[in-house]
Amino acid sequence: MKAVILLNMGGARSAQELKEFLYNMFKDKRIISSPIRHILAPLISNLRYKKVWENYESIGGSRIYELTEKLCKNIKQYTDSDVIYAMRYTKPNLKDVINRYDEVTLLPLYPHYSFTTYESSLDELKEIDYKGKINIVKPFFKDERFNKIITENILKSVENPKEWNLIFSAHGLPKKMIEKGDKYQEHIQEHVKILKNMLPEFKSLNLAYQSRFGFSEWLKPYLHEELEKYKKEKVLISPISFMIDNSETDLELKVEYKHLANEIGIKEYKVVDCPNDSEKVAKFLTELANESCASKS
Repeated sequence: MKAVILLNMGGARSAQELKEFLYNMFKDKRIISSPIRHILAPLISNLRYKKVWENYESIGGSRIYELTEKLCKNIKQYTDSDVIYAMRYTKPNLKDVINRYDEVTLLPLYPHYSFTTYESSLDELKEIDYKGKINIVKPFFKDERFNKIITENILKSVENPKEWNLIFSAHGLPKKMIEKGDKYQEHIQEHVKILKNMLPEFKSLNLAYQSRFGFSEWLKPYLHEELEKYKKEKVLISPISFMIDNSETDLELKVEYKHLANEIGIKEYKVVDCPNDSEKVAKFLTELANESCASKS
């Protein structure tokens, strides 16, 4: 039997699932390389999950499961293989599903490479005694089909792009990760350059980074600082590093940063939906999976 397995981080639909997510994330060597992570993971997850869940509850928990399940069903229309998903930090994990199949195509839902996302998703594969054939889809941010989907989503979000300042918001990353050789910043910047050429209609187009935590320096400019430039202006945010809407788009961008935008005095603030489960996305990902298999034959 064959399967296409979509890989993503996971998300929380309950307080206990959030606790599991935080524990597994902070235990990940790609997030915290020091052995101290084995102490920090249970400490942080136990201390933070109840308070953080209060915020999650305001949006009804993460939509990542609901949308991923719909995406799997839509992809299934275009392939004879099973189409399922595995999450890195919450269930089902890759080890829970992969051994049902003789051949799998792993499709990390990360357009850009990073140690902390793409590579982390594949780490679990090294720990599994899987004997079947494996195909792995590479980061796809340069793909013209994908970028057409993104630009169409952006343009249908507003009536007159010339009135709007477009900010691509990428998930932040500690600067020390880049210094260790992570290609994430390079990929993000190259992606924004591609999209800028495809979107000449906007008043301005820039890049910023969200989701920073801790005390170390992260990739700049920070989104909260970038927003301060647009008082009395219209701002459209496009989450460039996410394929599926989750707490960092539904809560952080659409609620928390919207509140900040109102405080700054931004005239109008909107967030573009992620590619999610549309038919165009399903067809594109099916083609990616098929091309990955063909390149191995």
